Amino acid sequence: MIDVRRLQLLQALDKHHTVAATAEALHVTPSAISQQLAALAKDAGVALVERSGRRFLLTGAARVLLDHAQVIFAEMERAQSDLVRYTEGSLGVVRVGSFATGISDLIAPALAGLRRTDPGWRFSVVQAEPEESTELLRTGDLDIAVTMSSVHLPPKGSGEFQLHPIMVEPLDAVLAYDHPLAAYAEVDLAADLSDEDWVMSAPGTAWFDCVSAACHQTGFQPRVVHTVDEFSAALALVSAGLGMALMPRLAWSGLTASNVVVRSVRGAPRRHIVAVTRSGADPEPLLSAMRKAASKVPVPSVSPMILGVAT
Repeated sequence: MIDVRRLQLLQALDKHHTVAATAEALHVTPSAISQQLAALAKDAGVALVERSGRRFLLTGAARVLLDHAQVIFAEMERAQSDLVRYTEGSLGVVRVGSFATGISDLIAPALAGLRRTDPGWRFSVVQAEPEESTELLRTGDLDIAVTMSSVHLPPKGSGEFQLHPIMVEPLDAVLAYDHPLAAYAEVDLAADLSDEDWVMSAPGTAWFDCVSAACHQTGFQPRVVHTVDEFSAALALVSAGLGMALMPRLAWSGLTASNVVVRSVRGAPRRHIVAVTRSGADPEPLLSAMRKAASKVPVPSVSPMILGVAT
């Protein structure tokens, strides 16, 4: 590996021509110059200077090396400048992971805005479910994990991670447009939905655990008739009149379906969406951009709200 400082010495020798003048310019001894030139020639594997009286002439190999040195020095200057910008918070490289709807409704619009306002930042996005996000942070595969309140969330105050709130996300009732409850602006979890046929994910998933826990607290076990993995599949089943679903707001707001209405639910569970970082790491500017995106997530309106159909 060629020492960059020795390249700077070679550049100085090309300018001053003699070891004595080069040593004076660099404030070192002539013997130090000679030793470093010999070490550089050994690193490069070729002769770099030829003596002509008291002067040293650079060989063709040295000229080739100096051409590359100009590029190296320019890159080092840019690296130094970028480090200053990083310290100032205007540049960075971040790996961020999130569950699917966090990517579509929070991260994607946030990054679209940051491309205009903070072009010095580069982001790499991967889909990472809550159960794997913490370990990916621990191993350094992620710098920021966007996740939700669940058993997989790192405990607050653990010292290893920091939690940064993004939004509190309600779960809303998604019903067929001709369902009797569609006439109401708001429904009650226990009084109105306890005797319905439900569309849900499988036990052990974040969606199922969140909804079933809320139902148990109000005194009933939801009658799950259809089990699906994707929110789009749940929406299709509801649209067909085969059941109702209690869906996270980030899930239904990014989908369209004919003949489906959304209603707020009294007593419904809420998920806390958070960004998790290793302790001491700064989640900005992405955190503020995601909070801005969260503020634009649609909410069920008082008048009938029909996905995919004009109201």
